[in-house]
Amino acid sequence: MWMLWGLLIIAAGSIINCFQFAAAILAKQIGLSFWKWFGISTFLPIISIFILLYLWKDNGKENPEKQVAH
Repeated sequence: MWMLWGLLIIAAGSIINCFQFAAAILAKQIGLSFWKWFGISTFLPIISIFILLYLWKDNGKENPEKQVAH
């Protein structure tokens, strides 16, 4: 029985770590601190990804010179 609980804890930790790494990599792409957002996503795993996606969307609107002109 204790082994089942151990596997459940490891599985839950792995899922949370996936959200942490996804948020940290997205933050790095935007130009924000990798470790800061890794830490924030420890406490707010899914919410932090939505915040970063919103920032990523706004980042393109604020910098029109990054867009390719034809």
